[in-house]
Amino acid sequence: MKVALINLGCSKNLVDAEIMLGFLHRAGFTIKQNPAGCDVAIVNTCAFIKDAKEEAIDTVFNMIELKKSGKLKKIIVSGCLPQRYGKELAILMDEVDGFLGSGNIDKIAVTIAKLFHSRKVVNISQNHFLYKHNTPRLYLTPKHYAYVKIADGCDNRCSYCVIPQIRGTYRSRRMESIVKEVKDMADRGVKEVNLISQDTTFYGNDIYKKFALDSLLKKLVKIKKLKWIRLLYSHPRHLNVSLLGLIREEPKICKYIDLPIQHINERMLKLMKRKVKASKIKKLIDDIRKIIPDAAIRTTLMVGFPQETNLEFKELYRYAADVKFERLGVFTYSAEEGTTAASLKGQIQERIKNKRREKIMLMQQKIVELKNSEFVGQTMEVLIDKVLNKSLASGRTQYDAPDVDGLVYVKGEDLKVGRLETVRITDNVLYDLTGDKV
Repeated sequence: MKVALINLGCSKNLVDAEIMLGFLHRAGFTIKQNPAGCDVAIVNTCAFIKDAKEEAIDTVFNMIELKKSGKLKKIIVSGCLPQRYGKELAILMDEVDGFLGSGNIDKIAVTIAKLFHSRKVVNISQNHFLYKHNTPRLYLTPKHYAYVKIADGCDNRCSYCVIPQIRGTYRSRRMESIVKEVKDMADRGVKEVNLISQDTTFYGNDIYKKFALDSLLKKLVKIKKLKWIRLLYSHPRHLNVSLLGLIREEPKICKYIDLPIQHINERMLKLMKRKVKASKIKKLIDDIRKIIPDAAIRTTLMVGFPQETNLEFKELYRYAADVKFERLGVFTYSAEEGTTAASLKGQIQERIKNKRREKIMLMQQKIVELKNSEFVGQTMEVLIDKVLNKSLASGRTQYDAPDVDGLVYVKGEDLKVGRLETVRITDNVLYDLTGDKV
């Protein structure tokens, strides 16, 4: 039986998709890239914000059109969308044959088997599956890097966020399982692992009753074949000086601090239920600059949160301008049903949200261009991601995460994917750099 999977959303969703493909491969299904001509198409969805839901719904309706044309037999919608909206989604999408919640991805093969004996299969529960090192997995990333989900769920319960409703409470994986998984990855050629969860810095609190990310990292850096370890999704409430010291001292840990602060105004942080004061965020960023002077700090900001005044927005704008984050993304607030923020008075108009977002991003472009110009003339290590032609490739420095940050275009001979090259930077073009292999 031929199956195609379309994955949408973040890297955490990507890991879920890879695990579903692993279970399908083990069960004997033939995996195809193109859903046309397949028996089943799976759309693995995100439902975090409005744009993600719209993308998911558009993709599902594209599959429905394919089914109507006779080029596809069955459709399954999996992931966060069915987990969030449950059985009501099955009523709204009558043409879809199956629904699989994000907590039931290990049941994908069973769900498909039922499709051809039932009119509609709904497999959604509150039992949230947490994978292990021996869980089957078919990787969608290039062979030289991968994502490792160290936990799932979230306990932070920010007022705008639906993740705890979808993913449940925070659940850490056992340290031994993570280490075994990463060692197996390194043995098969993975050079860079990206550690992910809703909040990586909260790792271990549920099963070890203490912050245990530093203990995990001390074990991972001992894996000889591994070159880079990158931490993604660190909450400013839980990132501490001890962890920063470890990042500074360990060459294998990328000097890349992914720290979504969302806002810097005290009232906004309180309304967002971020459970961290502006003064702590400011001190933490000062600490990062002092302890790891060469670190690239990546943050995300949220504009247009309910009741955000012009003065509060200007405070955020000025702070971002002063700090000069190396990497920055801006979300416009999305009112999500079931969250406390959605019921707040003083919702902001979309045009104002977009205007505020654009103003920060235009300012950030100038900051990035200035910071990148400082790399010109320097020699840097670049991990090659793609060979473009005989003498040109694209890759990343330790300061750039896959798919979200800038690239380095490398000129030279014998450039190979997955190899770390020493590159002399010759120029910068906004978010990207160019250089020559040394």
